[in-house]
Amino acid sequence: MNFRQLESFLAIAELNSFAAAADRLCVTQSTISARIHELEQVLGVELFDRTQRTARLTLKGRELINYAAQIMSLSSEIRLRIGAKDALTGVVRIGVAELVAISWLPDLVNAVRHEYPNIKLEFEVGLNPSLIEGIRNGRLDLVILAGKFQEPGFDAFDLGRVRFSWMSSPTMFPGQEKIKLEELRKLPILYQGKNSFTNGIMEQILGISSVRERTGMTCNSLDALFALTQASVGIGFLPVSHYSDAIRNGKLKIIQTEPKYFLMPFSISCASNSPELFTDIARLCVQSSKFDKLIEEAEPSTHIPQADIL
Repeated sequence: MNFRQLESFLAIAELNSFAAAADRLCVTQSTISARIHELEQVLGVELFDRTQRTARLTLKGRELINYAAQIMSLSSEIRLRIGAKDALTGVVRIGVAELVAISWLPDLVNAVRHEYPNIKLEFEVGLNPSLIEGIRNGRLDLVILAGKFQEPGFDAFDLGRVRFSWMSSPTMFPGQEKIKLEELRKLPILYQGKNSFTNGIMEQILGISSVRERTGMTCNSLDALFALTQASVGIGFLPVSHYSDAIRNGKLKIIQTEPKYFLMPFSISCASNSPELFTDIARLCVQSSKFDKLIEEAEPSTHIPQADIL
């Protein structure tokens, strides 16, 4: 019995598929099958019911799950705490919100490379629904997202908050100082993707209860939303600091609503039973974050609730 066999067993059990486990572990399906066959030979029992279309655990297979998970967790902890960090190898898959990807993600990469030079990072940039699905089904090891993913079996770490405001092209609302939110909802609004956390917040602010009440259009790219806003296609809900140059240069303007700013929280999450390596990367992420941990509120801001993520 060896670690690769147990690693393969756990991957198949989690993904219910030999093929998916092979993809995750970057090996061929025949290699995965051989490892499981060898493990079954050592234990003298069948671990998977091969009469089913998907990889279903037998009773003995289910019994092995906790033991295998403990062994792999201890192995990871020993290597992390006792071994040299540059001896650690493997792939860590991280789901990332676009705002993080286009701002301080390189700082996180450099921090991880400094401490774990032989760990390979793979990033998937997306919106909350896809990232949450990924960490639930094991496609992703950690997720960095807007709001906070709070669910039993997962741990979340705060990354700070970002000021968002309603913005438009300077050519819209010339000479108009303040706009009520009730008036804003009648205008073409630019939404970020489908069923995203940001969309839910926008609808909450505008008092919209269904998709039918929306005006405007949807786009899943933050920078594309910026370009559409700048081109007077609609009203954007955008991070102030990231587009501060465009605001300063008169290419974009903050709409004077009440309140003017909305504080969007961000966090990183991983499974509670994750290897120590994952929680250490989460720590490095907290240190690398350029989002404000404490924002001096010179002007009134609305705190966006963190629990409304699901």
